[in-house]
Amino acid sequence: MPAPTIPAGSNRAEEDMDSWKEPGKVRSIELELPDDRLSVMEHEFALWRKQLQSELQQVTARLQVVEARLNAGSQTVKADAPTDETKVVHDYSLPLDTATLSLEVHDANQADTEGASGRRSSRSSRMVQEFTEVSFEESAWSIPLVAGLIDVGIVDTMFAIALVFLNLLMQSAFSIILLTPGFMGDEFENKIQSAQMWRTSVAHDERYMDLAGTSLVTRVCNGDGSVILSTVQATLVEHVNSFLGMEKDEFTLPAFRPGILLCMLCIVLWTLCILKEFRRIWVQLEAAAGIPKALATSFGENTFEAMSWGRFCLLLLTYACRTVIATVLLVAGILWLARTTSISELMLNAVALNAILDVDEFLFVGMTPIKIQHAIQNLEPMQVKYSRRRSECESMVHFMGLVILVSSTYFFQLAPLTEAMLDLKNELCGGNQSFVVGFNPETQLTHALITPAALEIGRNLTLSELGVQAHKATSPETTPGQIATYLIFSTDKSSFSNDNSRSIELESGMIPFCTETSILNPDGPYYSDFALRQFTMVLIRNAAASVGLHHARSCEEMRGMCNGVENRLLRMVCGEACGCTDPKSSAWYKVAAQGCQPPCLQLAQASLSGGSCEDADNDEDWQAFWRIYPEAVSHYYSADVTQTALWPLANQTINAMLQDGCAALTQFPNDVMTTAEWCSGMPQLFRPLSAVCPRSCGCGQRADLTLCPASCASGNSSN
Repeated sequence: MPAPTIPAGSNRAEEDMDSWKEPGKVRSIELELPDDRLSVMEHEFALWRKQLQSELQQVTARLQVVEARLNAGSQTVKADAPTDETKVVHDYSLPLDTATLSLEVHDANQADTEGASGRRSSRSSRMVQEFTEVSFEESAWSIPLVAGLIDVGIVDTMFAIALVFLNLLMQSAFSIILLTPGFMGDEFENKIQSAQMWRTSVAHDERYMDLAGTSLVTRVCNGDGSVILSTVQATLVEHVNSFLGMEKDEFTLPAFRPGILLCMLCIVLWTLCILKEFRRIWVQLEAAAGIPKALATSFGENTFEAMSWGRFCLLLLTYACRTVIATVLLVAGILWLARTTSISELMLNAVALNAILDVDEFLFVGMTPIKIQHAIQNLEPMQVKYSRRRSECESMVHFMGLVILVSSTYFFQLAPLTEAMLDLKNELCGGNQSFVVGFNPETQLTHALITPAALEIGRNLTLSELGVQAHKATSPETTPGQIATYLIFSTDKSSFSNDNSRSIELESGMIPFCTETSILNPDGPYYSDFALRQFTMVLIRNAAASVGLHHARSCEEMRGMCNGVENRLLRMVCGEACGCTDPKSSAWYKVAAQGCQPPCLQLAQASLSGGSCEDADNDEDWQAFWRIYPEAVSHYYSADVTQTALWPLANQTINAMLQDGCAALTQFPNDVMTTAEWCSGMPQLFRPLSAVCPRSCGCGQRADLTLCPASCASGNSSN
């Protein structure tokens, strides 16, 4: 074909190039063609025009289908076939064998620019406001959507179907197990009855005191970490205190309760997780419902052109199962979280619940065949209509639903739980904790003992604790030498049991000599015996610890503690310093039942061989004896005798003794409280006063008196 020519010497090319730059004008290209080619070119252009119109009609049909799917109504997209703007211009100025074909092309970018852009902007804004794209979930629940539609093997298909059933089975099983009583546990209110039984049967039992003599209930309620019994109750008390933000000794609800707040937050978190699941189900349902329905599914290029009713019903079944499972999980999760009393487990429980909802995603990512994964991931999003009114209605429903759910959970679950926790703590730890009881089957009486009120970090250790501390060998300071510091080891288990149950009277009678005078005194016969001295020093250290003088190592240092009610070991070891060998000393506790060794008492009897038969003066020792009377007798009876009806008579006796001395024994020979005769003594409490008041007691006339001076022989009492 001849090439187009431009007349020489003309600037037409440059002018034409400049004219192309001007917008909105019709451009023309003149081609010089032979006359015989003109008809051929016109025919070809006509064919192209028809082909272009046909393709535009197909595009228009597709757009109409899309508009029908989106239910756009009257908002249809109109596509008009372009008009033929090609014109043939014959230029007769050229030679007869050539012709110029002028092709006039309108600038599509500029023609009707303002009107077209305005229509597109309006239509685009309406689409943005009313439609949103919804992608199908990457989840095991989406497998039925593409099952049988993609090119995969039978093994992958069967395995994918098995994953769907496995997902359904796992989430259903979790939901059912969450509602079982074995998982939920008993109502918290039921623990109150158990707390009442524990408090009355175990908490105050003397068998469960520790080495410090602290009751079990005191240890449990004060968070003693060394408790090995009643750990369930100790855990409950700890949970209640941390959940309600209470101190150990607090029994009123504080204003800030961290457990209640955290529980509410966890319940809200769990509710939001379920609401997210509900929204995902609803959006997926809308997306599936927007696909045109037909007898058979039409699927191509990752797009659903139509979906069969059978596949749609199968999807509806999966959405229904998901809805039921999510509803059950919502109820079960709230009940479980509301019954969680451990503040440290609340967050873990909430996270564990959320993992149940993610089972379908775990199966999809971890086990779904790759081709099925890619098919679901590459599905074209569906457009779902969302109007402003619908969005506002959804927001209102979500807000009201969340408020109602949270409020009902608090008033019907957490508020009763708070009251139950407070009642439980009151049953476990309320009232008086500082006593233990023991039952004597022989007398059928129940006896009680006052115990320390609470555990104190800086308190002194008891004898048993000191013994363990000095012998546990965990450091150089606690490693004993050849002889234990405080402990006396038994030879076997039977001896150990006997040693622990032996009375002080039997213990003091096992040593055949007075310990202080025979071993501790430099002039004693066994002072140089190393083994006896080591054994006696163990007794001295125990006696010093028992009276609170931990550094004392001699009887002289502890002389002032001898008249203590509980200081029996001191009187046994230090018989001379405590007056067991002196018949003129205070008579209280100078008996074997109160610690004085029989050999020491025999020394006191022997010292009376050269004594006078005259009554002692009304001195300080005599006065101290009668002032101790209320304490000594009250301890003997384990009751305050000053509150009894007999106290006025006993007080009358005391006043007479303090005023008249030994002479008052003739007027008041017997104690009104114990009925014991003053001159004969009481083996369990005091020795006879005949050694102090031999004349008033009638030592010369009575042979039954055991502690009379030798000079008070019969017939000499009047001298």
